[in-house]
Amino acid sequence: MEKLSIKPSASGLVRIDGGEKFGSALRRSQALDREGRAEEACRMRFDAVQRLDDLLGDDPVALDWADGATRSCLELIYASAADHFAIGDAEMAAALWERLLELDEEDHTEAVVMLAFCYVELEDYDCFDDALFDISSKSPEYSLLTLWREFRRTGGIDVDALRALRTRHRAWYDEFTAGEHPADEKYMAECRGERASASTEARELWFATATLWERHPDFIEALRRA
Repeated sequence: MEKLSIKPSASGLVRIDGGEKFGSALRRSQALDREGRAEEACRMRFDAVQRLDDLLGDDPVALDWADGATRSCLELIYASAADHFAIGDAEMAAALWERLLELDEEDHTEAVVMLAFCYVELEDYDCFDDALFDISSKSPEYSLLTLWREFRRTGGIDVDALRALRTRHRAWYDEFTAGEHPADEKYMAECRGERASASTEARELWFATATLWERHPDFIEALRRA
């Protein structure tokens, strides 16, 4: 097996020499997903993340997103975090997304958004506030997260956040209050394209967070009634 090591790149960040192995594991796991072998795919990703963590150790390391093989390692961590989030293991998902942010401080994968959703689920509001600080207050994610936090804490709806979602981010409001969320051909084609519409981006976020709304359908109902 090819030896793995970490080396400095021209940017001053760190690249993973032999990181193609992790990229290959990510691609193989995605093929398993397409074959309907989701459990094997998730296990493959998590095993690879554990090998990567062993390689990196506990010392602070900033990985080079511009290096293709190293970028695959970061994407692998994100995918494994999403796997755990999807099965309701918000604690492990949060730990993996936190690790990802340590390795990629510029947050090319926008992991902080999903991390913030985790923190509300875990009722860790101090960490949530820190995460929300790194999310644009003009984004639809900010409005949704503010609504989600208020609902979890009080059972109520933040009227200012709701107004912002309805008026500035209508596609996200419509998606999160819709009765159906089809992954139809138009949606899939836009996901594969270079530029997705607002409605497609909203549906991507719905699917990414759907496990929360399966466990907390009262939040979606509250949005619809408000």
